[in-house]
Formats: sequence, C-alpha cells, structure tokens
Amino acid sequence: MSDAKLKKNSWFSWVIIGMAFIIVIVSLLFSFIRRGTANSRETAQETFILTAGVWASELKNDIESALDYSGIIEDHAIKSGKDLLDKENVVVIESIADHSDFYNIMLYKAGKGIVDVTGEKYGVSLLENYLPEEGIVKTSYFDVPDDGNGRTRVVLIACPIGDNGDGVLFWMDPSEVANKFIKSGYEDYSFAILFKKDGTIIDVLDGFADSNSNFLTEGSFLSPIQSGAEREDYNYFKNKLYNDSGCAIHSNYMGEDRTIACFPVVIEDWYIGIGVREYLVEGMVDDLFRDLKSIVIKLVVVLGVFVCVSLGLLIYTISKSKERGRKLEDKADMDMLTELTNKSATERMIAEYITDHPNGHGVLFILDIDNFKKVNDTMGHAFGDTLLKTLGKEIRTEFRVTDIVGRTGGDEFMIFLKDVNDDLIVEREANRITRFFHDFKAGGDYVKYSATASIGVAIYPSDGSTFKDLYVAADQALYRAKKRGKNQLVFYDEEKYGKA
Repeated sequence: MSDAKLKKNSWFSWVIIGMAFIIVIVSLLFSFIRRGTANSRETAQETFILTAGVWASELKNDIESALDYSGIIEDHAIKSGKDLLDKENVVVIESIADHSDFYNIMLYKAGKGIVDVTGEKYGVSLLENYLPEEGIVKTSYFDVPDDGNGRTRVVLIACPIGDNGDGVLFWMDPSEVANKFIKSGYEDYSFAILFKKDGTIIDVLDGFADSNSNFLTEGSFLSPIQSGAEREDYNYFKNKLYNDSGCAIHSNYMGEDRTIACFPVVIEDWYIGIGVREYLVEGMVDDLFRDLKSIVIKLVVVLGVFVCVSLGLLIYTISKSKERGRKLEDKADMDMLTELTNKSATERMIAEYITDHPNGHGVLFILDIDNFKKVNDTMGHAFGDTLLKTLGKEIRTEFRVTDIVGRTGGDEFMIFLKDVNDDLIVEREANRITRFFHDFKAGGDYVKYSATASIGVAIYPSDGSTFKDLYVAADQALYRAKKRGKNQLVFYDEEKYGKA
C-alpha cells in the first residue's frame, strides 16, 4: 500500500474521531440547556460513553493498521523476490514493530513455518488455530506466558498475503490504548475492560484503580451488571449493546455502585467497557448545572484539549508515515530489470564506503557486455532484457552480501569488493569474474547465448582515493580492454597486476 494511501487513511480516521467528539459535545451542550438537572445523570453517562467510544475508535484504528502494514510487507516481499521468511522481510517487520504499537510481528508461510522480528523460527502448529481461513483477516485474543507484570493476554491479528495461505501475524497489548489516555486523569476510573458481546472478558486494561482486582476476571462481565441493576434499565442497556450502540447503566457492580459505559470496537463483536465509581458520577452531576457559563467553558476546554491532542497525534502519525515513506523510497534504489542497485544508488554506496573508510581497501570492476547492441538488433530487445536479467541474477551470487553489485547503464555493470587488501585475493577475484563469463549463458531451452564482457579494474586506494578518481581509473582500463579486442579483463595498473 502506498504511503499516500496510508496518510489518507490516517487523516480520515482522525477526522471521523474528531467529528464524533465535536458532535457529541455539541449535543451535550444543548441537552444540558434543554433537559436540566433532572437528566444530568444521563448526560454524565453520555460523557462516559464518549470516552469509551474514543478508546474503541483508537483500538479499532490500531487493529486496522495491521492491514496497511501487511500491504507494505507484501509489496516488499513481491518486489524483492525473496522468500517470505527471508531475513530481508524480517528486517521490514522489525522496523514496523519499532515504529508502531505492535510489540511483535510474525511472518508465516504455509507449510514451512513462522518467523518473528528476532528471526527466531517456529512451526506452524504453534499458532495453527489462530491463522486466517480462506484469506480472511482473523482477530483473536491469545494467552502468553506471564511477563512478571500480570499481563497474560494479547490481541492477535492475522492478515493473509496473496492466495497461497501465507500471511502476517500482528501482536498487540490492548492496554497500550489505555496508556494513551490515563495521563489525562482517566486513571481515577474504576476499570477499563475489553470484552465480547456475550460478556466474555478478553482483557483488563492496565492503569486504572481496579485493574488488578480478581473480580474482573471471574465469569461473565455482564452477569454482575444484571444482578446489580434495575431490570428495566438492564433490558434497555442490553438492547443497545446487542444493536452495537454505545450504552451506559448504573449498577451495584460486585458490591459497589458504579456507572458502566460500553462502546463497540466493531471488530469480532468486541466492546470497550469502563467502570466509574459513583462519587465521580455524582461530582459530575453536581457540577453540570452549577453555572451554565462554567459548563460552556469546560466543554470548550475539553474540546480544545481534544483538538490539541488530536493534532499532536496526527502530526506524530504523519511524521511516522513520512519515516515509512523514506524507507519505501529505498526501493527506488533498485534496478527493476536486474534487481540489482541502479546507477545512482551504486555510485552513492561506493562513495559512502570510501568516505567512511579512508584507510580501507577495495576493488572496483566496471564491465560492459560485448556487442550488446548487436544482440538487441539480431535477437530482439526482449532477448536482450533476458540476458541482462539473467546476468544480474547470477552475478549477484558470485560475491558476498556486503559487496556492492549494480547495473549502471544499459549494458554496463559495476562491482565493488569491500575490504580486499591482499594482491592474491585481488587476482583471485579477477579470475573469478573472468571464469564467470567463460561459463555464462543466457536464453531459453532453444536459444542459448554465450555473452562475453570487457572488464576494467581499479584498486582502492592505490588507483584512486575518491570514487571519481577510482571510476576514471577503472573506466580507462575498460577502454583498453575494448580497444584490444574485447572479451578480456585489464587492470589500470598493468605493471603490478599484468593483464588477464
């Protein structure tokens, strides 16, 4: 998925949250004026519903962001041509985990296994019950070993990649959502909880007064509400809940009066529920109509704080989006035909090595495919592209991962070997690339073409201490190779290395 689309989604999500918050606040204001003190408790409950709604929206956005990230991972895997479990794709999920709310991300490949951000591999059987079925995103909760802080349950989002049963697993702690809000005073609330519509508790969010109380994890979340509330109130509350609406109720929940507000996450029938002790509710009710002017000011302040927080989070999101964009721009360094680095990236990487290693050593090869124009003219441009693509794929395997191999022109390639400071190794590598072209063939089953190349070689730093000087030296050696009849390798310093 493109960075522009990610940014658009982020803007849209925050605009919806902001509009919802403003609409509810305006509605509250008119409700205060119209209905008066008699309905002030209902107004207070609506405020708590709004709070739960904001948290639910944030949790929903975090979960849905997994879809955006899975698109980025899929694009990278396709363009790189690497196996999904390859370490290059592991680097991508590690970067996403570092810049998102997901504390772990795993890649899974059907029939092969699972690998996490650390590169550790697991068997598919470890999570086989949590993988998506028939390419559908699957969100579930998952128990993990206690980390020492009482956290044993996490949310697992499984997103499919392609049509082969492959996918990405995103792990997140729902309490991270609560942590974004408790700094604003919500920690005085009794509890915040993530539960299913049938009352099954998924997770208790940290940071609230009763978060560590055992009663929150015993049985159904709804049963104590029902036993501690008026029957008519509970039926209305349950009806709103089952219609996926925000709802609130006053109940003697497990022996203490509380107002409980819930809001749907709209994923897997999950809800956010918050419990507020009665003294906080009464304090709000008393203050609501003490002074209309004071109320308006408070609402404006709340709205202003929300807008500031929203803008801050939006700026943060955009900043992170730009950072992801910069990483995606790295893909622009690739030559799409050969999957090697392109001219600008190759030259930049060599220049950076020379700058960073003024006392280092290296070898620069510049090679041109002999008679490449004739290949295009006689065998067609499609065959010429096949030749270049085959050459790029095979020559990359001849050298170390740390070496720089790029296509710098139509039929020109550049290879820079790092940390080569022994003449015997220099000669060995020269012989390696010569042997490569002795055996190199491109084409299909019926047409095989043995391509040769003219190669110029320059040594860093003896033949040039800057990239420009080194390139000029290698290019001069290449010119001599072509002038002598092609299909040969020539060193810039022929007195020292002779010629191949």
